[in-house]
Amino acid sequence: MKKTIATTIGLCALTAFNASAAQYHSEQCDINLNGDLRFAEKTLTVKTTTDEEVKITDSYMVYLDGKKLSLSAEETKWIQEYYHGIEQSIPQVMTVAAEGVKIANYAVSEVLRGFLGEQSKVASQLEIKLDDLYGKLTKHVYQNPESLTFDSAKLQTELGLGPDFDAEVDLIVSDVMEKAMGEFLVQMGRSMLNGEGSMESFEQRMSKMGDDIESKVESQTDGIEKEAKVLCEMLTTIDASESNVQKIKGLSKVDIVSKSKNV
Repeated sequence: MKKTIATTIGLCALTAFNASAAQYHSEQCDINLNGDLRFAEKTLTVKTTTDEEVKITDSYMVYLDGKKLSLSAEETKWIQEYYHGIEQSIPQVMTVAAEGVKIANYAVSEVLRGFLGEQSKVASQLEIKLDDLYGKLTKHVYQNPESLTFDSAKLQTELGLGPDFDAEVDLIVSDVMEKAMGEFLVQMGRSMLNGEGSMESFEQRMSKMGDDIESKVESQTDGIEKEAKVLCEMLTTIDASESNVQKIKGLSKVDIVSKSKNV
């Protein structure tokens, strides 16, 4: 049961263009995102593996640590593909994140509230946390009405979407389960004192909640699986573009995206 709720909340981690080291796993691919990436005011800024700063403008001019690089026509095309690949993937990240929050909130409202009651404080607290996470991400990405924004460092420091996100999810789940069990035991005690229930009936109720969470969440996953597949394909394209960018003199250490097929 705990694992299922963790999986549900964990889908939100797919806001996962996260920061320094985010990872997304699916049947289609493994995606590794490393290093700092910033897209703001129509300028893409990435850090190389040797901590050099690369800036790419919306007119495809490239600056390495402030020095403008001279590019051939073919190199400019590679830069253009790389720039637009990243720009176009940001809204898709938001789409996947929205689906993750939708599924998590569905599990909370349909199952956790069904188990603990409509007035459950635990369910309300979890819904607030999920909505707050998505709201902050939305505000970050769409803060400029004329240009998308994505700053991996800020997402890590302000939203906690960094390499320790999985650990943070585990803490949230542990906290939720501890509080849910507290509510549950209080309800069980009251019912038993009133002669309205038994330990066996409550055990059956707990088992049913676990089954309900799993079945209900699985029934809602089609949307996120489709959108995640699209995101995976986008990141695959970015990875290919990045391989070309690495051929440009001075940019061999640009390595934000890497992909490997599952075998």
